[in-house]
Amino acid sequence: MYKLMGCLLTLACTVCSANEALSPMFRGGPALTGAAQGTVVANLEGVRFIFKAGGAIRSTPALRENSLYFGSNDSNVYAIDAGTGVERWRFKTGGAVTSSPATGTNDLFVTSRDGNLYALALASGSEHWHFEFGRDVGANDYWDYYAASPVLADGRIYVGSGDGHVYCIDAANGKSIWKFEAGSRVRSTTAVSGNNVVFGTMSGYVVAIDRTSGKQRWKFATAGAAHTFADKQNDTTAVPSSPSISEGIVTIGGRDGFVYGLDLSTGKEKWRQTHDGSSWILATATDTSSVYVASGSASIVQAADLRTGQERWRFKTRGAVFASPVLADKLVYFADFSGLVYAVDRDSGVQRWRFPTGDRVFATPVLGDGVLYAASDNGMLYALDGNAQPQAKSVARKIVVREGRQSADAFSWFAGGLDEVIASYFTAQGYETLDADKLAAFLREQIATHTPSVVVFADNQFPASIVDSESPKALIRQYLDAGGKVAMLGPNPLAYHRDATGDVDKIDYDPARRVFGIDYFKPERMGGWYPTTITADGHRFGLRDSGIDTAPVERTQVTTVLAVDEYGNAGSWIKNYGGPKGSGLLQLNVPRAAPTDLAPYQAAIEYGLN
Repeated sequence: MYKLMGCLLTLACTVCSANEALSPMFRGGPALTGAAQGTVVANLEGVRFIFKAGGAIRSTPALRENSLYFGSNDSNVYAIDAGTGVERWRFKTGGAVTSSPATGTNDLFVTSRDGNLYALALASGSEHWHFEFGRDVGANDYWDYYAASPVLADGRIYVGSGDGHVYCIDAANGKSIWKFEAGSRVRSTTAVSGNNVVFGTMSGYVVAIDRTSGKQRWKFATAGAAHTFADKQNDTTAVPSSPSISEGIVTIGGRDGFVYGLDLSTGKEKWRQTHDGSSWILATATDTSSVYVASGSASIVQAADLRTGQERWRFKTRGAVFASPVLADKLVYFADFSGLVYAVDRDSGVQRWRFPTGDRVFATPVLGDGVLYAASDNGMLYALDGNAQPQAKSVARKIVVREGRQSADAFSWFAGGLDEVIASYFTAQGYETLDADKLAAFLREQIATHTPSVVVFADNQFPASIVDSESPKALIRQYLDAGGKVAMLGPNPLAYHRDATGDVDKIDYDPARRVFGIDYFKPERMGGWYPTTITADGHRFGLRDSGIDTAPVERTQVTTVLAVDEYGNAGSWIKNYGGPKGSGLLQLNVPRAAPTDLAPYQAAIEYGLN
C-alpha cells in the first residue's frame, strides 16, 4: 500500500511566505501555479479504486494526508480514504458544490451554490461556521459552471462570489475582514502572491487588490471587456478562468480567445496570444519558464514561453479542456470533455498515457504519491495507480473493425445497430478503422515489428482473412503470440458458424479451442445467461459494473480473471500468449441489446498499452 502524501504544491513565486506554500487547495497553493509534489504516475498500471458520488463531480479534490475532500452536484461535500476509497463522512449543503475545497490545520473551507462558504471539521465534517454571500448579480447563467474556490493564506480566506464581491474572511471565526466590489460575478479563483490578490471578472477585467486593505491596486481590461453577447451570439467577454502567478507574471485566459501575460506589480500587458482568435481559453498552470494553456472549442493544451507567450508545443485533445493542467516532475496532466485523462511529457508534448473516465471532466486531476485522482460528470472519482519510471515505448496502435452483415437477415450479435454505435465510439476515441484486407496486412506488420497494439471487433465477428486456418497457425493467433491484443465484446466469434448468407447454422466452440488453446465448456455446460461480479483484477483493469455472460470458461484456462459468474467460472478474462503484461485475448461482455457506457470496456481494452 502506498503511503499517500498530501497534494502539496511548490509555488514558483518566491514572494509567497513559507506557510502559504504548502496547503492543499485548488491548484495546490495561493499562487495557483498547478505545480504538484509527490511520486508521479509516469506509467499507468491500473485502477486502485472508484468512488461513486450521487452527482457530477466538478469540484477538484483536496488531498491532505490520507484523505480526499471534494464536492458534488448532489450538494454533498465528501471525505474519503485516499488509499481505499472508503467514505469517511459527508456534509449536506443546500446546493451543488462546484468549487474546490481548501484545507487548513483542522478545517475544510468550501463554497456551495446555496450561497454559503462553509468551515467544516476535517476529522468529522461537522460545521464550525458558515458565511453567507449575497444573491448572484445578473440573470445570465451562460456556461456558468464553477463557483470560485476559497484560497487560504496566513489564516485568511480569499474568495470571490456571484454577488459581485471578493471577500477576505477570518478562517478562525468566519467574520468578514474586508470585501471588494468587483461589479460583476466573480467565478475566478483568486491567486494570492505577496501583497496581491488577483482575479478575473465576468465583465472582462483582471483585477489586483491589496491583500491587507482590500483596495484596488490595478485593473486590466481584456479585449473581451468591449464585447457584447450580440456580437457573436456567444460570451466573448467573461474571464471565469483563474490566474496563475510565477516570476512576477500573471497569466490568465479569457472567453475573448486570448491568454494574457501581465506584470504582477503594475497590471501592464507583457504579451497576449491566441489559439485561433475565438476559442475560450479556460485554464493555465505555470512554472519558472513556461505557461501551460488549456482551451475550449480548439480542444488543445499548449506549452508557451512564460515571458513571451510564444508556443513551444501543442497537444490535440479529443474535447474541450476546462480543467486546469497539473505540473509534476517531467509530466503535465489534464483532462477533457471526451472523458479522457492524459499524461503528457512536459518538454515535448508527447503523450505518455491516457485513461477514459466515461464522461466530461471539469475537475482538475490531483496527484498523490504514485496515484492520480480524476473525477468526472458521471459522479465517478478514479484513483489511477502507476509507477514513476518512464519506459521507452512505441505509441500503441488502436484498431476497430466492423465487418457488417452480409444481408439484412444475417445474424448479428448486437441488436438494433449497436455494433455501429460501438464502432463510432472507438473511432471518436482515436481508433483507426480497417477493413478485412487491411486488417490482415496490419496483423502481419505487427507480427514483424512487435509494437504495442490492440484490435477491437465492434460487431464481434472475425473476418475470414485473419482466421486462415483453424489452428495455432491462424493469423490472429500469430498476432497474439507476437504480443498483440484482441478484444472480443461477446462470445468467441469462431463458435458461430455461418452459412453462405451470413446466418448462423450451428454453434461449435471447437474451432476457438484449436486456434486459441482454450478448452471451452461443452454445450450442456454453457447454456444460459449468468450474472457476473467484477473481480479485484477486473476493477484494476477499469471495469466497474456487474454484467452477464453466456460462454464462461474454467478459471485455469486463462491468465487473469476479470469477472466471475455465480458458479465461480470466468465470465470476463484475458489470456496472455507470452507478450507484454495486458496483451492477449480479452473476453468482455458488452450488453448486446441496449446502449451502455463503453468507457470501462475501453479502459480494459487499453490496459497495458500505456
